[in-house]
Amino acid sequence: MRKTGSIGPAAVIAAAFFSTMAALGGAWAGDSVSGKVRVLNGDTLIVGGQVVGLYGVVAPGLKQSCLNAKAQSYACGTVAAKALAAHLRDATVTCRTRETDSYGRAISVCLRDKEDLSAWLAEKGLAMADRRTGQAAYVGAETLAWGKRLGLWAGSFEDPTNRPRTAYNRANAVANAAADIDKLDAR
Repeated sequence: MRKTGSIGPAAVIAAAFFSTMAALGGAWAGDSVSGKVRVLNGDTLIVGGQVVGLYGVVAPGLKQSCLNAKAQSYACGTVAAKALAAHLRDATVTCRTRETDSYGRAISVCLRDKEDLSAWLAEKGLAMADRRTGQAAYVGAETLAWGKRLGLWAGSFEDPTNRPRTAYNRANAVANAAADIDKLDAR
C-alpha cells in the first residue's frame, strides 16, 4: 500500500541532483545565454555571469608557450586570449549550451551575430579542434589554418587538449581570471 505524502528514492535523488546543479550554477543542454563577454582564456568566456567553454575547440592555457616560425618562444595562450578579446570588444554574444564539463563550464556554441567563435579561433590557428569526444566539428577550420601556417601552425606547440585546468565555480572564477588577465595586461 502506498502512503500519501511520501516520496520515493528516485524523487530524493532527482531533488538532490537538481539542487546541486542550481547551487553550482550549472547549465542545461539547450540553455541559452547572451550578453557582453569577458575572456578568461582562449576557449573560456564569461557571458551573462556564466562561465562558458567554447564547444569543439581547445586553446593553449594562459601560461603556455609555443615556438613561432623562427623557433622563438612566445606566449601563445595569452595571444589567443587577447586576440579573442580584441575580436569581441563590445560585441554581444549568444551561447547555446551543449553540455556542462567537469570544470563547471557550460560547453556552448557561441555566436557573435552569425559568426561561430569556435570556427573563428580554429581558422585563425588560435585553437585546435577538439577530437576527444567526437567534437570534431571544427577540423575543417583547423585544416585551413594548418594549410596557411597560421597561429599555432606557424611553428610548434604542445597539444593543449590535455592541459591542466582549474575548476570554474561561480564564487571564484571571475575574480581569479580577472586577476590573471590583469597581470598579463600589465606586462
